[in-house]
Amino acid sequence: MLKAPVASFLNADVVTDWAKVQTPYAFVGVPFGPPYVPQDLASCADAADAVRALTHRMEYQRIATHYDFDWDGPLFPDGVWTVTDCGNVIGDPRDPDAIWDRTAEILTPLVRQGRTPLVLGGLDAVPPMVVAAFRGHEQVNVLHIDAHLDFREEVDGVTHGYSSPIRRIREFDCVGRIVQVGLRAVGSGRPQDVADAKAAGNELITAWQVHEQGIGVVLDKLRAPGRWVITIDCDGLDPSIAPGVGWPEPGGLTFPQVRTLVHALARESRIAAMVFTEYQPARDIQHTTALTITRLLMNVIGLQRAPGSHAGR
Repeated sequence: MLKAPVASFLNADVVTDWAKVQTPYAFVGVPFGPPYVPQDLASCADAADAVRALTHRMEYQRIATHYDFDWDGPLFPDGVWTVTDCGNVIGDPRDPDAIWDRTAEILTPLVRQGRTPLVLGGLDAVPPMVVAAFRGHEQVNVLHIDAHLDFREEVDGVTHGYSSPIRRIREFDCVGRIVQVGLRAVGSGRPQDVADAKAAGNELITAWQVHEQGIGVVLDKLRAPGRWVITIDCDGLDPSIAPGVGWPEPGGLTFPQVRTLVHALARESRIAAMVFTEYQPARDIQHTTALTITRLLMNVIGLQRAPGSHAGR
């Protein structure tokens, strides 16, 4: 159910049998989620491979024992890689909805072994597949960075598409707090969807609140007990650092702002999983989006040295 990549993330070992993964982190590509139209299967299908290629282009694997000022030390200080590349989930375009269960089936045993999934996905239908892996195992919170609310019940009868992931996540009994950050401009959400999200207990923070009040307005919301799944739709980031998206909007979160959120959780080993979605390599400019994704992932790996289950925190 997993296909080995041509070049691995950070030149890590490739292990497509989840039972044999021994490292704290597992890098996994998911080519698409349940689609609305056939084009949805292709737009982000090579996102994970583009990020893998960027790590080789930047030669991060060669300098992984060099000093990195983002977290005050080398990525792998003793020369031992703490991440395994598990390859890409194999999706069937003839039965695209099946990828939902297939991805959860792959990630669930990884989570139960204490691994932290680092997932590069298709469109924003992917995050519920990741959070589903924690059901019956651990209560988690969700930090969702996105320009859009993603709280539709359905679109043309499709309930698991990229306009609905946060509504689906809210239905999981393993999920506590949901904080949605970076909201701006206009998307598929209706006024009723906003009202529904607030009524469900989701905390909504616009990009403008962050810019005007400072990132502390988000940090205050992350003090809930338990670990966090961070899911970043790349259009939640400003186009200056993430131009490779299908729906760019000015005014997104900056790299320092997102890095501050990542560091706040990673310092306490409170990141249970990290997911990036809606990266479209064909729309990228000088690999800028891939670099932003890579650096944020490396910040997690470099700073969170003991990412095992902390369900009781």
